[in-house]
Amino acid sequence: MSIQKDLSIGVDLGGTKILTVLINQNGDIIGRAEMETKPMEGETAVFRRILHSINKVLIETSIQKARLRGIGVASAGIIDSNEKTVLEAGNLGWKNVPIGKLLEDHLSIPVALSNDANAAAVGEWLWGSGKGHNHLIYITVSTGVGSGIISNGKLVNGVDDSAGEFGHISIDYNGQRCSCGNRGCLENLISGTAIANAAKYRLSQGEESHYLRGINQTKITAKVVGEAALAGDSFSREILKEAGFFLGVGVTNLIHLFNPDVIVFGGSVMNVSEFILPQVMQTVRERGIKSLTKTIKMEKSNLGGNAGVMGAAGLLLLQDPRVKISV
Repeated sequence: MSIQKDLSIGVDLGGTKILTVLINQNGDIIGRAEMETKPMEGETAVFRRILHSINKVLIETSIQKARLRGIGVASAGIIDSNEKTVLEAGNLGWKNVPIGKLLEDHLSIPVALSNDANAAAVGEWLWGSGKGHNHLIYITVSTGVGSGIISNGKLVNGVDDSAGEFGHISIDYNGQRCSCGNRGCLENLISGTAIANAAKYRLSQGEESHYLRGINQTKITAKVVGEAALAGDSFSREILKEAGFFLGVGVTNLIHLFNPDVIVFGGSVMNVSEFILPQVMQTVRERGIKSLTKTIKMEKSNLGGNAGVMGAAGLLLLQDPRVKISV
């Protein structure tokens, strides 16, 4: 009698932490482990921590490896999913690290590797705010800006896993030079870094903020701006509203390109979505083609920080025809 491989492990590999979960086909998290990444100690040390986190989850849940469909790894950076290699990840200091094959060789079970935004899109599609929608776009706004696209029930990867670079859509051809080489990219206008920079610049130009005026400018972050907005600071709310406008311009472009039925927003900046999403929706209504925007749904992620790690695990479950996932 064959063992039902109805469980999967997801690993969210970030520059700060490694989050590992064990989930079933219903998206229930059965086990969880979290530890520091410490990338400055090198690739081998990080690999050992990933192994330790996987073993920790299996031991604590008393689950045998035979029940696993496999392990999914979500990583930031440039990914080659076919070769299961992190080509470049600045937050890890990695170049050409075949993390997937290393895990397969060590554990003798299948491993899938995905970009973190793509993995989060899968997570939201299977079990989150996008469940039931086969035309979905997930947008993450944090230190950086990215997206994952589900079209007709399939993840859009592009020719070399680089589809979904939403943060590098240019909406201002004369705008500030971006790290990617382009000008006027969304990432320079709506990311957490951009929000902090906008607040610092406007304060330096003499604008007033009751909440921020006593804070050293080097300490101003998007989180601080968000806290100020929640405390009633009109200056900070205006900064976030402006970011919402720019985000809305970008989202309108995505709607025109992909015709989704739902857009899900995640990332740390969405912790103050009440000041951002209304402006996004207004901008889309004002600028979008009415036949494409009149029925679109815009939702905040309900998986939060678990979207990427759950989606990474979900990639493996989707590959097994014996595992039934209702989407």
